Amino acid sequence: MDLSIGTFNSFNAKGKLVANPVISGYLNDYYFENRYNYEAANSASINIGKRIFKNIHHVEIIPLGGLVFGSFKGITAELQTSIDFNKWIMLCDNQFGFEYLVLGKSIYLNWSVIRYKLSRLFQIGITNVVQQQVNAESTFDKGLTVVLFLNKWSVRFYCYNYQIAKRYYWLGIR
Repeated sequence: MDLSIGTFNSFNAKGKLVANPVISGYLNDYYFENRYNYEAANSASINIGKRIFKNIHHVEIIPLGGLVFGSFKGITAELQTSIDFNKWIMLCDNQFGFEYLVLGKSIYLNWSVIRYKLSRLFQIGITNVVQQQVNAESTFDKGLTVVLFLNKWSVRFYCYNYQIAKRYYWLGIR
């Protein structure tokens, strides 16, 4: 079993820190994510998927489905893909959240990462997030990422919009 605990933090319009905790992990070929404040403020989601095409070397593909409760009431469909080849790791997570009570709250998210393995213990990279809500302008957030490995543990840090006052970050421990 592989378990990751993290939080995606940002500042709201009033300057108050908003935490979005996430617990995710693997149990054999099954993958799960439980998130809070991710699709919308005061909402929680449960997502489950399974690795497919396990025999493709260096590639991981996981389709997921889930339910969202709270201020966002709906379902999610997600596809996570990754390529781990030589010194490079490329990750992409595409998610569509369908809000069935208020269609205008439905959302598309894309989180992409490219990391370079500096050593067995340290990786650096760049990342971006694209978010598109129905009938709204899309947002594009870019940032940096650092991963540190210690035995069976890893600490992952992502910093978005680091050059402006509305920056936010993700910190995860696996």
